[in-house]
Amino acid sequence: MPINRLKINGLTLFRGERCLFKNLNFDVSNGEILLIKGKNGSGKTSLLRTISGLLEPDQGQIYWNGIDITKNRHEYHENLSWLSHKHGFKKELSVNENLEYELSLRSNAIQNFDRILEKLSLDEVKNRPFGILSAGQKRRASIARMIISNAPLYLLDEPASNLDSEGQEIVRSLVIEHTKNNGVCVMATHQDAFANMTTNVIELT
Repeated sequence: MPINRLKINGLTLFRGERCLFKNLNFDVSNGEILLIKGKNGSGKTSLLRTISGLLEPDQGQIYWNGIDITKNRHEYHENLSWLSHKHGFKKELSVNENLEYELSLRSNAIQNFDRILEKLSLDEVKNRPFGILSAGQKRRASIARMIISNAPLYLLDEPASNLDSEGQEIVRSLVIEHTKNNGVCVMATHQDAFANMTTNVIELT
């Protein structure tokens, strides 16, 4: 069984004179889900961006499988999939075309994603331009890209945003399936639907 482990050591981040979080320490491994809680503006998204490598912390280290991510960023980014509020899709391209572009960027991506689109109820809109889709369909497309990446580490920022109850349940089942397959998940959400499936909780104030 491959070991997938995210370790955070003494992580500290300031925005101007405000300290968003200080001396954070946690460890998440195969099959575990870490929930990040906190009110709006508490730093949840900033913490996820820092873990992803998009923000540099003021102090502390982030280790993936025992290696500081600053030592091998390319390999680390190959191993993570980041679901943020921004979709990152080209609006003039279809869902299929956007996802095929994602395939070209990742060496371990899932090549046949028809089943994934069907599970996310996107099979009927997969050839439509991304820009004309509803907010919920756009969110589902972003989730499809996350799954297709085949990355062991999921970083999720409000994954159920713009989804109805059916969509939320789909996301829930996909995250559970991911961790059952030795994946690791770090999630920021206020949705009660995800609260009882977490292994660890961090609350930012």
